[in-house]
Amino acid sequence: MKRFLYAVVAMAIILSSCSEETKTYNTSISGRLVGSNVDTVYLERISDRFDGAEQIDAVALADNGAFSFEFNVGEGESPRFYRLTFSEKSRPVTLVVAPGDQIEIESVGDVFLNYRIEGSEESALIADFCHEYFASADRLASIAENIYGRTEELRNDTGIERDAYDVARNAMLAQVRFVGANQDKLASISALHHRIAEQYIPQLDGQGVSIVHYRAVLEGIKQSYPNSPYIALLEQHIADDEALIRLVEDASLVSYPDLELSDITGKTYRLSEYDGKVVLLYFWSVYNAMSNNLNADLRNLYAKYHDQGFEIYHVSLDSDREAWVSAVNKQNMPWPTLYTGGDIRVMSIYNLAEVPTTYIISRDGELKEVESTVTAIEREVKREL
Repeated sequence: MKRFLYAVVAMAIILSSCSEETKTYNTSISGRLVGSNVDTVYLERISDRFDGAEQIDAVALADNGAFSFEFNVGEGESPRFYRLTFSEKSRPVTLVVAPGDQIEIESVGDVFLNYRIEGSEESALIADFCHEYFASADRLASIAENIYGRTEELRNDTGIERDAYDVARNAMLAQVRFVGANQDKLASISALHHRIAEQYIPQLDGQGVSIVHYRAVLEGIKQSYPNSPYIALLEQHIADDEALIRLVEDASLVSYPDLELSDITGKTYRLSEYDGKVVLLYFWSVYNAMSNNLNADLRNLYAKYHDQGFEIYHVSLDSDREAWVSAVNKQNMPWPTLYTGGDIRVMSIYNLAEVPTTYIISRDGELKEVESTVTAIEREVKREL
């Protein structure tokens, strides 16, 4: 009889233990989006490496603009980044979700420009940052359209260029202030991923967030969220940053600074490994239309000359890894395309002021800048081959 009782007690303990291990909290994200063009809201969970997102659910907007998601999050699970995306072209709304959160979002008009958050302090912080930062980004886009899409006289208007510089600098300063004030918050990790200002005004590289800010956020997150998976993400970014610093400091110079960068799979490629071949060293950005057009134009050139010793060392200057991964997968380029994470040291050692920028490296290792058109590139490739 005693053995039977012991068995029952043991089983109860095991069942209790299992129950505790699998305990979850009902978590919800709901709200109203009034006066927008949205008809469907998609809930996605951003990967812990910020290189993709998994769709969790999708709901149609009710007639009054209401929507609601309910899902379970495990007890004790560290808060994760989610986002709401829409069937219109509005930017996604980034959220930090913890077990049991009951997050409410309200917006009137354009969702991204006007949304407000309750029920999540971290998510509300992200909203505040995005409203300020992307207001500057939209202003920059408008100025850029005036500079590059209009008359030669307008393109040479130094007043407009000065406006662009001031707007970009203010955006960078807002980013630095936000990260500095919230370095123990997950919201600061979201803010660190943006490099919009530098993409418009390359002269400002180095004046915004840097490895110093990443280190400060790392220490802050370790204190606030000691079990966060984003600690590893920050540590990896810092390690990559430090590796690039060492690469620049210890670069083995031929007639050009050597580079060692990774592709989408993590495989590394060293520029000097192509010694003895004719190499197109090509710096680009997924956000630059000329870059994407050149990617397409180079396909025939690569197929025509690759067997004769022509290679492409294709370097993305983007800081948004997710956008880069998406572009690489979509464009399916036949050469390796490599990633810097937007590190300014690569831009500095090659004195890059714009994208696309293209160089030809001869079989003898001589570096020569070439116009970023397929016609000019082919002319130089034929000459060197």
